[in-house]
Amino acid sequence: MSADFSEPRPSEDGEIDVFKLIAMLWQAKGLIALVTVVCIALALTYAFMATPIFKADVLLEPAGDDAKKGGAMAQLGGLAAMAGINIGGGGTSKDAAIAKLKSRIFIEEFIRDENLLPVLFEEHWDAAAKGWKEQDPKKQPSLFQGVEMFQKSLLKIMEDKKTGLVTLTLEWKDAKQTAQWANLLVERVNRHLRGLAIEEARRNIDYLNGELAKAMILELKQVIASLTEDQIKKIMLANGRLEFAFKVIDPAVVPERRIWPKRAMIVVLGSVGGVILGVMAVFMRHGWRARKERLASITP
Repeated sequence: MSADFSEPRPSEDGEIDVFKLIAMLWQAKGLIALVTVVCIALALTYAFMATPIFKADVLLEPAGDDAKKGGAMAQLGGLAAMAGINIGGGGTSKDAAIAKLKSRIFIEEFIRDENLLPVLFEEHWDAAAKGWKEQDPKKQPSLFQGVEMFQKSLLKIMEDKKTGLVTLTLEWKDAKQTAQWANLLVERVNRHLRGLAIEEARRNIDYLNGELAKAMILELKQVIASLTEDQIKKIMLANGRLEFAFKVIDPAVVPERRIWPKRAMIVVLGSVGGVILGVMAVFMRHGWRARKERLASITP
């Protein structure tokens, strides 16, 4: 009597015969192997044809607010506030600097100034004609789409809560551009925030000069003069400090290794997925055959 290697059926207690199940899969090993080989081939094709992605990191130390300005100047600021003079706190906090790096307007200016839309949407750009392949302006990549792509896919900013250090990470398909953009972003945010601080200090000086001309009390004039001197010092320090918001501890270098595709992982996943799909194909084939046999048995 030959062994029965037909489709495994539940026994009387509702359990599947494991031995028949294994035998069925063994009989269909050719199909499973074929599906697995096809999946491995597809995985290999993707692994070697996928666009490589590189990563560049810049390790930053936030310059932060100058805590040493608290003592005497805080008292002078309190006296000035009592007299109705308010020039604000000034300076750039760590959170504000990080927010600026992530902001839409900052990324938008970066993309526009560096003319990055043709680079980000290279497949839509005609390099020979130096224009978009699509003639309809509504179908051409927009600055808004460029910012969205940059914020979601390219730029990552992470803060270590223990050390306070900030890591700016950029991921892109060109290794050299990845490092250049990462370093340039830090340079630009420092320059931008330094310019804002200088502009704010100059406005404060103009305001304080106006208040000084109106002041009648000697003590108040002294306070205003001290505040003015402090704003002048801020301008001098800002002009002399290129790393205004972030100090670069470790700049980005051109990465030599890609982070994607991870070919070994892709092949392993393709192999596992092939086996699973092969087993599913075996069950589907047996189910289809069993259904066909049932229909044939009830057909007159």
